[in-house]
Amino acid sequence: MTTPRPEPAEGAYPREWEADVLLSDGAVAHLRPITPADAGLLVEFYARVSPESKYLRFFAPYPVLSESDVQRFTTVDHVDRVALIITVANPDGTQRMLAVGRFDRIGPDEAEVAFLVEDSQQGRGIGQLLLEHLAVAARQRGIGRFVAEVLPQNRRMAQVFADAGYHVHKEFDDGVIMVEFPILATDTAVGVMERREHRAEAASVRRLVSPARLALVGVPDRIALLERQLAGSGYTGEVIMVGSDLPAAGTVTRAASMADIEGEIDLVVVCAPAAKVRALLLDAAYHKAHGVVVLTGGDPDPRTRPRDFAEDLVGMARSYGLRMLGPDALGLINTDPAVRMNASPAPAPRPGAIGLLTQSSPIAVTLLTAAHRDGVGISTFFSSGIYADVSVNDVMQYWQDDDDTAVCVLSVDRIGNPRKFSRIVRRLARRKPVVLFAPGRSQRASHEGARGGLAAAPSEAIDALFRQSGVIVSERRDQMLAVALILARQPLPRGERVRLISNSPSLLRHMGRFAERSGLIADDPVLVPRDTTPQGYVDAAERALGAEDSDAVLVATVDPFGVLGGGVREALGGLAGRTDKPLLGVFVDFDESVPADDRPDGRGQLPVFSSYVDALAGLAAATAYARWRDRDAGAVPLLDHDVPAARRVISAVLREAPDGRECTPEETTAILRAYGINPVPSYPVSSLADADERARDLGWSVVLKASSPAVRGQRDLAAVHRNIDDPDEMAEAWRDLANVTAQLVTTDAAEGAPDWTEIARPVVQAMMPPGTSLVLRSREDPSFGPIISVGVAGIAEELLGDTSYRVPPLTTQDARAMVRDLRAAPVLFGRHGAAGVDVAGVEDVLHRLAQLAADLPQVAQCTLSPVIASTHQVAVAGARITLAPTADERDARSRRLG
Repeated sequence: MTTPRPEPAEGAYPREWEADVLLSDGAVAHLRPITPADAGLLVEFYARVSPESKYLRFFAPYPVLSESDVQRFTTVDHVDRVALIITVANPDGTQRMLAVGRFDRIGPDEAEVAFLVEDSQQGRGIGQLLLEHLAVAARQRGIGRFVAEVLPQNRRMAQVFADAGYHVHKEFDDGVIMVEFPILATDTAVGVMERREHRAEAASVRRLVSPARLALVGVPDRIALLERQLAGSGYTGEVIMVGSDLPAAGTVTRAASMADIEGEIDLVVVCAPAAKVRALLLDAAYHKAHGVVVLTGGDPDPRTRPRDFAEDLVGMARSYGLRMLGPDALGLINTDPAVRMNASPAPAPRPGAIGLLTQSSPIAVTLLTAAHRDGVGISTFFSSGIYADVSVNDVMQYWQDDDDTAVCVLSVDRIGNPRKFSRIVRRLARRKPVVLFAPGRSQRASHEGARGGLAAAPSEAIDALFRQSGVIVSERRDQMLAVALILARQPLPRGERVRLISNSPSLLRHMGRFAERSGLIADDPVLVPRDTTPQGYVDAAERALGAEDSDAVLVATVDPFGVLGGGVREALGGLAGRTDKPLLGVFVDFDESVPADDRPDGRGQLPVFSSYVDALAGLAAATAYARWRDRDAGAVPLLDHDVPAARRVISAVLREAPDGRECTPEETTAILRAYGINPVPSYPVSSLADADERARDLGWSVVLKASSPAVRGQRDLAAVHRNIDDPDEMAEAWRDLANVTAQLVTTDAAEGAPDWTEIARPVVQAMMPPGTSLVLRSREDPSFGPIISVGVAGIAEELLGDTSYRVPPLTTQDARAMVRDLRAAPVLFGRHGAAGVDVAGVEDVLHRLAQLAADLPQVAQCTLSPVIASTHQVAVAGARITLAPTADERDARSRRLG
């Protein structure tokens, strides 16, 4: 049966299909629907296409487009005829078209697809990008299958289809290859898209941190400092100082203006007043720069809000194919010996294995200062600014493949694309530790596209989000660097048992208590004599490391008079490179100096602390991370669901109520059924006679309840009447519900008040088998995106906070843990001889709710309550969905920057 296709408003331009995209080499381009205004662009584009490519597209010589061709190709309805183009901006502000792709509907759910890519742009992944975005648009228009005709010699086009991850069927007919394939977002197709996304974003950041030619432009004394820092780090590329009166030195050359620079530039670092930045972006584009860093310290534009200014610059940079850090960035550092770039005002950090990203410049200053003071080695450093083009997601994609980065440290104030962040950080954490600095979560910036009216999830939900993703969260900067230092220098612990060694009995007691509070096991501490030599400490540590009942060793010395000097530290440093268990050193003395070490920081070196609290807290965090990584992650189950059907309902609601509203029971049921969640039918009734008639139809044994939140939310009032078996019981329940509703209407308002049924909205529903009532929810958090929760209904969930949280996508292990994490979980598995409930059925509903939340950002909140879990079934006896508009109606899976 053919499903009705959605019809947008007449002539409606689908702005949600626009996207800034990365090509396979990391370059930026813009993808959007074609319009009749693009006629000139199309003609110019077609003139640059070779005769061979034109022949492969049209199966015949086709040297020029006629006026009717141009009109036909640029005039589309965005429903049955769709065309997308990829463009970049020229330095003079004009646009250049690189490719065009289109589909034309040839059947109710089938369309013919074709594209044409300029010859000079082929091999940059443009065909794959067009196919992916055309497939997203087609699915939204009710199309489920693409067909194409391809000449046998058009190997490049045939490869695009073969590499897409779809199940492609080919036939050879009359000299032409007939290709057809369903465009459902299968795991294979989504996996292909995500791998391409990863490669393109990693390549883009790699180009950003490895420039061969770098220009400094702006306030003279500030760019002079930047030049000194570049020289001090030993930058291997060419530096050009623009607009400075300082003499050139070494490989540094001078230019009076950007226009005076000959040739291309890879990176432009800007420290200039806000009013000059836009012109400098144009100059960078003219010199075909890949990236621009707009540093903090430029005079702000008093006429523009910082966020508006930043977003304007980001849009401008992307339109010209530039990647941008800033505004309000601190800079960019890459300690790779082949690059050695310190494009920041900070002293060059020690080379090492820790990647560091901050969005706040003040936090960046604090962290770099601490790293420099403590000898913590950095691989790459990004200070992006809060509203930068280069996002935390981009940098994580790069770090995943960067062999120089072993630990990833993030200080994030704002997550632009939370769905994508969750997906990438989980994948990255499986490969490398991710440490997140979160000094406080009371003030959380909303993500891009978030809208008003969304309720923020509790902090417990955010903690669960990070635990689920394997992220190590720290609320203190010192603690964050401590755990990063342990992870970068020492192997992961295999368990919780730590052997404490010290020359101070009181310190041993304090450390033991703190270790236990941190979730570590500190049995059999070792007290060594105060006159122990450095080798004696090494011998004690070696014995502890070799013991089967220890997973880590911490050696702490108390040396207020400096008797031991640096001997113990040096001796343990030699041992740290030979152990397969973590070895930590704590040195309690008055010597705050860090011994100079010319070696790059990294594995095999001793993590050194002045505080046992930082050392043990860091070790506990590393242990929890190791435990998470060793756990089976499970798999995301494949579920039957009908996304277009749900979106049709949502679109209809938001057309009627642009600001959003609560769905009617019928709308709620339609959305849930699209995801295989089938609420127990409830039938609205407006009179006792209606209630009796509906109960007879159901065979009695029914429930009468108020469906209005205003009545159901009054916990001290009985709004649900169960086990109604005859008309007398129904009459009694009807009177009771009327009385309950009357209590909500004040005496003054009673006169002229609506009938109580309009307030309570009573419904009749079949009784379900007895069981345990649960509450399952999804909510769209304004900062972190969709969050799923489950709790046992009642006081435990509402007042005591016994709720388990996760974020989509939900793996089998995620759903399993959600149920078992509840303190009230024993009631689900049977207690005092009672049978357990259908836990697998509860987990199935969780998976389906998570899929719904991941696919439909307009669902601001979905509450399934009560969900009655009995021995052999799970029944959704109540459901409410609230919709809210979102600035981002795009498919979350389509590739785009952010």
